Amino acid sequence: MEKNKTGKYFKYAIGEIILVVIGILIALYLNNLNQQNTIQKQQENHLMLVKREMTSNINSLSVETAELTRIINATRDMLNVINSEVLLNDLTESNISMLLATNVSSDLFIQYENGALNQIIYSGGLKDIENDSIRGILASWESKINVVRLQEEQVNNVIEKIKNLMNKSGDIRIITEDLGLSKQFELDLSSTRGSNKNLIRLKEFENLLYELFLSGTALQEPTYSNFENEMHSLNELINQELSKK
Repeated sequence: MEKNKTGKYFKYAIGEIILVVIGILIALYLNNLNQQNTIQKQQENHLMLVKREMTSNINSLSVETAELTRIINATRDMLNVINSEVLLNDLTESNISMLLATNVSSDLFIQYENGALNQIIYSGGLKDIENDSIRGILASWESKINVVRLQEEQVNNVIEKIKNLMNKSGDIRIITEDLGLSKQFELDLSSTRGSNKNLIRLKEFENLLYELFLSGTALQEPTYSNFENEMHSLNELINQELSKK
């Protein structure tokens, strides 16, 4: 009888162990499933944040591209005028002021947002991105913006040189008067109106214009153009990945 009772207890114990093992396996499965769902949600959130930033950056790039186009066109016009004594003589002081102002009106700098992307990278969130192509692009994205910033800096350095030459050899007051800024700031008009034709006749000025034109066109094409295409391509990959969820 003791043997029979022991056998029953043994079978009962084995059954209990099996139930415990099954319970552990189910718990592990559910925990793994929850982790996968959490990672999946994190990935979707990361991708949506990056897409939102890229869309904003595309819009910012469009603004800077338009500004760059105005600068390039004004620089081209100025170079063509300098190359022709007839055009230079016929050019009014007001025209000169407008061209000069367009050349140096603003620095080129994309208002680039990368807060979400940096947070993803530095928090280790890249490992949550399943798509190898997207993960690889995001990992190397900082180098892409660095290339853009370097080219922008080259253009802005030339603009700064032109400003310095204008301050040294030009007449800033004429430009402010022609642009209507003197009236806006309630400044008296110059009693003896000068000219900036001597400025634009300087070889140093012409050389700087060529430098601005060449660096500007290089920034416009291929730097800005490629960067815009890369952002559109990244957004397209993200859209394709999100559509699978």
